[in-house]
Amino acid sequence: MIPLVSPAQGNERQTSNLKQQWLRNQSGHFFSYNDQAAKSIFFWVDGRQEKGNGLAFHGKHPYSVFVDGKLISQNTGTANFSIDSLSKIYSDQLFIGLFSTHDVRHVLTEIKAKSPIPPEALSMRKGSYFLDFTILASLLLIIGFILFLRTNAMLTLDYLDFKKLFSFQDRDESTLTLRIASSVNILIYLFASFFLGLMLLGSLHLMGSRGLLAQQFLVQSTAQAFLQWTVLSSIVFGLLIVKLFWLVLLSALFGFRDTVRIQFFNFVRVILTAVTLLAAISLIYFIFEVRGQNYFFHLLTILSIVFTVGAVATYFKLIARMPFHFFHLFSYLCASEIIPLMVLIKVFFY
Repeated sequence: MIPLVSPAQGNERQTSNLKQQWLRNQSGHFFSYNDQAAKSIFFWVDGRQEKGNGLAFHGKHPYSVFVDGKLISQNTGTANFSIDSLSKIYSDQLFIGLFSTHDVRHVLTEIKAKSPIPPEALSMRKGSYFLDFTILASLLLIIGFILFLRTNAMLTLDYLDFKKLFSFQDRDESTLTLRIASSVNILIYLFASFFLGLMLLGSLHLMGSRGLLAQQFLVQSTAQAFLQWTVLSSIVFGLLIVKLFWLVLLSALFGFRDTVRIQFFNFVRVILTAVTLLAAISLIYFIFEVRGQNYFFHLLTILSIVFTVGAVATYFKLIARMPFHFFHLFSYLCASEIIPLMVLIKVFFY
């Protein structure tokens, strides 16, 4: 994520207006900006010369900020960025683009020169609210997992038996695990939704402005993080229930019997496999202090890959049980797994 300049630091900076450096594009050529009406302007920032400084924008209407042709932010009001961070992600010579449908003249662009921070200010530095949220949320999930182990150890371990994702024999699934509408199973679906919600919220938060979905779940305090986690997890749980009813409807339309329980149980197992893998990778990121946006963006790629592998495994599970023709089963799989997965990937990345 591109670090924003904190309000405390903003009070300690001297500013210089960049309007004299604005350029306008006309027929592929750049000319000096002379305060004429324009929806987009451009300017250069030397990352080496402005090392340690901040780049600030302020506008009363919505505006978009681009760096080297890539969208990094859409804002109304004030937005501050660390030039050092931008230089690390893009280049030392930053080509900044500014776009607004309301004319760019309402936007103020400034360089905020960093002034020395007094030693006593370091002791007043605030803790990481998102780290606090992550620790508390993880403790809640661990407590919930322990409760499942103490009350329904066999069922819980069966969900975590990842080897069964690729086992295609009927005897591999017990009667207990296939009671998908039981209260215990519904609680496990809720647990899986909150586990996935935590991984998604962490990835979206640390991705910064990459992807439209990340901009819908902004977090600026511990309380807001819990609220966004609850909202995101509720959406995941709701989609799980919708998928369950969708499978019931499709199985009736395609004439399949006793496939819903195995297919849905396998899907929840895929979710738990995916989030366990993401949690392990996130822990490695934390140990090695990984901060790059791209690394957390790749977590969504890994999640999509695991879901795709799970859809392929589901196909082989069903073909081992059903005597139907290949195209009949493939059509069912397209409607129940492949098309929903494509929609999900589009939401993640676009």
